[in-house]
Order: sequence, then C-alpha cells, then structure tokens
Amino acid sequence: MTVTVFVLELPEFAALARCASATPGCVVSALGNGYLKIEAPHELRFVRKELGLGPALWNSALCGGFRGRIAAYDRHELRLVSETAAP
Repeated sequence: MTVTVFVLELPEFAALARCASATPGCVVSALGNGYLKIEAPHELRFVRKELGLGPALWNSALCGGFRGRIAAYDRHELRLVSETAAP
C-alpha cells in the first residue's frame, strides 16, 4: 500500500514537493485543484531543517490530508509509513 500526502500548491510548501521529487520512488503530481499529491511506495520522510520550513508551515504540512500512518512527527522529522507497515 502506498503513502500519500496532499499538499497545498503554494510557494510556501514547494520545499516538500522538491524534496519528494528528489527521493527515489516518490511521485509528485498536480491534481489541478490547488493541491499536489506526493506518493511513495512504503514511506515518506521529511526533515524540517533540510526543507527550511519555519514552525508554522512545518506544523501545517499535513493540512491537505494524507493516507498512511504517522510514524514520527516532531519538530525535526515527519515520517509517514503505509498502513500495512509494522509499527
């Protein structure tokens, strides 16, 4: 099962899409409704410092919704895994 994050298609969240695009196996696609869809086969991982996101944007990174399970979400790392992955 894949992991999916829906991200607002705004310059403030562009770093998430760039990071995902550079990750092998990740696919970023525009939905045409103001959102981007980021998909990965098993896991998505973002590091806040690498993205250059401030706390407010970091804390709203999932505001567009997601499919999967949150394995880690603190002030440094966001890691989502497929729902079928072991805890």
